[in-house]
Amino acid sequence: MIEIDGIESSSETKTYAMTYLHNCRISKEYRNQLLNWVGTYLDENMLENIIVYKNSEHWDQPFESIKNEAENDLEIAALYAPSSEHFNIEMMVFEGNLLSIFNILLSKTVEHLEERTIAH
Repeated sequence: MIEIDGIESSSETKTYAMTYLHNCRISKEYRNQLLNWVGTYLDENMLENIIVYKNSEHWDQPFESIKNEAENDLEIAALYAPSSEHFNIEMMVFEGNLLSIFNILLSKTVEHLEERTIAH
């Protein structure tokens, strides 16, 4: 398990994000889209699978591709918010935090995979 500043990123951060989403006042569809995003991009195993797949398919810049997909998917999730929620500062900050956590987790996951590759 990868740790980010004392937080087990694939469990504690993901759980925190999901709990926050279940308890905030946003539309059901927007919530579902954000929960799907969290389930995909804040899950260590899912990220490892995406990285391994992209490496096996010889993608140009696989990590940049993953970052772009995460950003695009989060933007798409935001489109599900009704217009009254588009300028919700708390959700904007939350989404920014999700991207920051994702970027840290992606870096740590890449390091972890490289260490495993070197060990074998």
